[in-house]
Amino acid sequence: MYNYYKKILEAAMKLFSCSDYPIEVHGLVNFQKSGSFERLPEEIMQKLPNLRQFGSRSTGGRITFKTDTKKLYLKLVSKTFIRDVGTTQIGSSGIDVYIGDRKKGIFIGSVYPTGAKNTDPLNSESTFSLPGEITDVTVFMPKNEIIENIFIGIDDDASLFSPTPYVNELPVVFYGSSITEGGSAGRCGNAYTSFLSRHLNMDYINFGFSGSAKGETEMAEYIASLPMSVFVLDYDHNAPDEKFLENTHERFFKTVREKNPDLPIIIMTMPDYMYDEKTCGKRTAVIRKTYENAIKNGDKNVYFIDGKTFFGDDDVFACTVDKIHPNDLGCYRMAKVIEKTLSPLIEKIGR
Repeated sequence: MYNYYKKILEAAMKLFSCSDYPIEVHGLVNFQKSGSFERLPEEIMQKLPNLRQFGSRSTGGRITFKTDTKKLYLKLVSKTFIRDVGTTQIGSSGIDVYIGDRKKGIFIGSVYPTGAKNTDPLNSESTFSLPGEITDVTVFMPKNEIIENIFIGIDDDASLFSPTPYVNELPVVFYGSSITEGGSAGRCGNAYTSFLSRHLNMDYINFGFSGSAKGETEMAEYIASLPMSVFVLDYDHNAPDEKFLENTHERFFKTVREKNPDLPIIIMTMPDYMYDEKTCGKRTAVIRKTYENAIKNGDKNVYFIDGKTFFGDDDVFACTVDKIHPNDLGCYRMAKVIEKTLSPLIEKIGR
């Protein structure tokens, strides 16, 4: 496959797989072990088959490197082509490309299948113009697709260099619903986790599973085993009701805390409270109790964010596409609120 794409690339460019040195892939635990773009290991998907569809995707994955090329070629080779009623085809299937300092990253475009007649939805490619000076490149992987590979082409007289490191050597791990996964952001670079990653120059892992984050013990134990700098617990929306949360939420928290006694843990509730404040209030009370019990037990590294604050006071009804999933505006506002709690934690790690 690699040689095939190398042959069809214009002769004036050099082609690399994203697994080639010094390119780095972040956000995918399996990639470092086996080169797999799946974000969950096989043993977890066997234990929790409801997560196989979502665990096989590369949501939250990023490719990073530096280059001095003037032309950057990217080819996305997918195994699937998913249409998502809640977002654009770019948001469902595309990769987003940013250049420069991550905190001030410049978005230069996306690579995505169009779905147009007589086009191949599993192969997408594009070429971008770059300054020709050494600059960081960060490529966000698709939310919904299962990836076979991503290829990178640069000018024949250009070079690749190791990327600027993230501030946190160990990633922030997010666990939650489709909102965590990226909701209905218009493109993957506008998920709230993606905003946070750029704003804070922060590495992360996205374990958002649409409709399928149920606070399972197996998932809690797996997350508890991972090296991480911060854990964000955000699966409120996937719990069927407050009773379900009572049975799973504090248990999940305690499972992670037991193996990580000093780990900062952020607990959050759903953002779309305004459509059913009574029900959301009951759910929030359960989640807040997890936090308050931890404080009573002497936990000094647990933090609570009420989702009621996520969308602000103005135009809150403009923040979702369907009264549930945040759009780009909703994701941005969520990120800015979470950043107030997360930023000081990341700053401590970076010192």
